[in-house]
Amino acid sequence: MTPDPADVALRERMAMAREPTAPAPEGFVVSARRAPVNFGHYQLIRRVSIGGTAEIFKAKAFGLMGFEKIVAVKRLLPHAEEDPELLRHFIAESKLVALLDHPLIARIYEVGQVRPSGQPDGVAGTNYLAMEYVYGVDLQELQRVLGEQPVRAADPKLVCAIGIQAAHALDYAHHVVIDGRALAIVHRDVSPQNLMMSASGELKLIDFGIAKFAGSEDRTKTGVVKGKHAYMSPEQVRRKPLSGRSDLFSLGVILWELACGQRLFKCESVLETLERVEAAEVEPPSLKVALPEALSRWIMQCLQRAPEDRPERAGIVATGLEAVLRDLDPDGWDHQEANPGIAQAMTIVAQAYTQLFGSSGMREDDLTIDEYHQALRAVELGDDAQLQRRNPSDITIVPDTSDLAEYVARLRERLPMATPDPIAEETPSHAESAPPDAPQGAATVGQTVNR
Repeated sequence: MTPDPADVALRERMAMAREPTAPAPEGFVVSARRAPVNFGHYQLIRRVSIGGTAEIFKAKAFGLMGFEKIVAVKRLLPHAEEDPELLRHFIAESKLVALLDHPLIARIYEVGQVRPSGQPDGVAGTNYLAMEYVYGVDLQELQRVLGEQPVRAADPKLVCAIGIQAAHALDYAHHVVIDGRALAIVHRDVSPQNLMMSASGELKLIDFGIAKFAGSEDRTKTGVVKGKHAYMSPEQVRRKPLSGRSDLFSLGVILWELACGQRLFKCESVLETLERVEAAEVEPPSLKVALPEALSRWIMQCLQRAPEDRPERAGIVATGLEAVLRDLDPDGWDHQEANPGIAQAMTIVAQAYTQLFGSSGMREDDLTIDEYHQALRAVELGDDAQLQRRNPSDITIVPDTSDLAEYVARLRERLPMATPDPIAEETPSHAESAPPDAPQGAATVGQTVNR
């Protein structure tokens, strides 16, 4: 069997990224090589993302008798600590996610506050939460890698597998009952950045920073629309009351984009994007690419403009996609499994992960293709002061260096075959969007490590 040239090229690039490289010149420090920093009873290994109100670190927790565990630590930035509204959102997210217990939703371990040593009681510290650290990549990275292939669209079986797991996670969040109380959670930010695929095949839903649930207050300022513009639902754009069907629309956008290998609603300006979302005029994916009609129908059901025309709950979508997957891959269906649909979906995601990102884990100090593209993006966005104020739809991994341009130059020397194009992300102007309420993106994932 002749190897796919595109696959060979990608593997060669990834292999080159793993090759030993010369040390950085004197005075030039890359964040991934910096010594860990102590933060309470955690050791911060490296920062993996930063948003408008918080930054997320890969960290190590320590316990008795040599106990160690890798976690993700999300801590508020100084300006957010001083804003009662932002602090309220952070605490609300912590309390909400702590109630959830589902294998396809990233777990939270602890909420706390670290006060600088030597400071007297009563002096406010830094609020944080410790979460499950997912070894893998988000779907935005999957989209980027697929975009480099001759066929930009995802395999229909992978589209089904991603949809099945995401729908199961959403169905749990929408209908979870805690102490006899239905929380009716609406995530409100279902997007490629908040769905993480791991090498083991799990797809995890993360970042409930702007989620709405029964009994919670929504103090969103007048005219402010929360969420990533190109993945909102029409009713979200119109600031109407939201139900779980809003999240289904967002999932439909993701599945359409994966199936077609292109963006659905994204335009040059935020206003144009919102107008297209609100109109919700969508061409069935089966008319654009070779796709099973049954899969196309389920995607289109999620993308109906009126919420009442979409499936009643995410579990119905999951069941429908499982039937499509069973027809596409009957030999892979194991009826001995407690949930054969999820089991087969995880197998397909794991296979895709290995094919696209490699099966061997990368060392913490290895350079990856990701870092090269993310560094280019960081140069375009500017320094950290700007990053802390940017729109949540613009989240990326940012190398913590004093000279980003020099960092990119060094990466170009080490990755001469890498494409010198920054990752295509949403970049709405600050004048058209409100300050973010919570960090977005790869909140609990080490996107540039352990592949």
